[in-house]
Amino acid sequence: MSARKRDKVLAWSVPMLSEVGALMRSILMAWAAGPEELGRAMMLVLVLRLTEMISDIGVERLLMTSRDGDDPDFMAALQGAAMLRGFAMALMLLVLAVPMSMSFSGGASLPTYLALAIIPLLRAFLNLDYRKSERNFRYGPMAIVEGGSVIVMLVSLPILTHLVPDHRAMLLALIVQAAAQVVLSHLVAKRRWRMKIDPVVLHRAFRFGTPLVVNAFLMFLTFQADRMIVAGWFGWAEVGIYGVALQLASLPAQIAGRAAGSLLAPRLRVAMHEDNLHAVMRSALKLHLALAGAFALGFALLAPFAIEMVYGADFRPSFALALALGLAAAFRILRTPHSQLAVASGRTADPAKA
Repeated sequence: MSARKRDKVLAWSVPMLSEVGALMRSILMAWAAGPEELGRAMMLVLVLRLTEMISDIGVERLLMTSRDGDDPDFMAALQGAAMLRGFAMALMLLVLAVPMSMSFSGGASLPTYLALAIIPLLRAFLNLDYRKSERNFRYGPMAIVEGGSVIVMLVSLPILTHLVPDHRAMLLALIVQAAAQVVLSHLVAKRRWRMKIDPVVLHRAFRFGTPLVVNAFLMFLTFQADRMIVAGWFGWAEVGIYGVALQLASLPAQIAGRAAGSLLAPRLRVAMHEDNLHAVMRSALKLHLALAGAFALGFALLAPFAIEMVYGADFRPSFALALALGLAAAFRILRTPHSQLAVASGRTADPAKA
């Protein structure tokens, strides 16, 4: 296999491993603790995801698409921005802990929600050098950091569920994954970790990322917050059932989005300079249209049976729910090339407007 083909395989397989890892995490939790505890665990993941989405100013995407992404000082300034983001996320999680622990009867305790802040504090010390490699279409470091941390988490989860057979095992698994990701990022880095607070770069990052934050918050309301409604109106078992179906439906869109961020974004950056943008976008749209159509049909027909077979009869969704979630995921796949084009061209407000 040529180096180019190998890198393409890595660019697709790493996000696939990450999403399959999240799926396996929910399967192991379901087997170990049942629907109610899985529902509580999913709420923890949901709160963490909320803070990730509304604080994501696109530091890594700016590093990949900026012309001065190879400049050591620029990278140090971006790592400073990433550290500030980690501290801000931790603060948000501490603030959210009290209302979240009080709002949902029978959910996770206050100390458990407070402990979520450990995760962004760990990730604040990531060495972003492994993401810089993607600028040159080299994905080996990303595979080690992202894929390796998922494997460490999956290996540790059976031990954690044995020691703590409830939703708290999910918290511990997320902490283990974050710690592994940080350690691996420093092991594969060619440049030692260095950070600085540069007001000019911070302003540039916030200008680049503020529309992305708005878009992320809208995306959270559209594709994530419904589980909070399910928890409030129905119960923790229903959160587990609904969350499993939604997680499976979201897999292709998440994989397509992350792979596009590694493969399509650098190609679009090059195409804009080589006046080849139309051909690259046309090819990307054809591929994502085929993926969206195949998934919507396949998920509606197969998901109820597959979920029952893997998770058990208690988790089987209705055909109507499977069809609705399949169609929603298909539209998310279709928007991926447009979102990547908006980011690559610096028009980060476009996804939020859409």
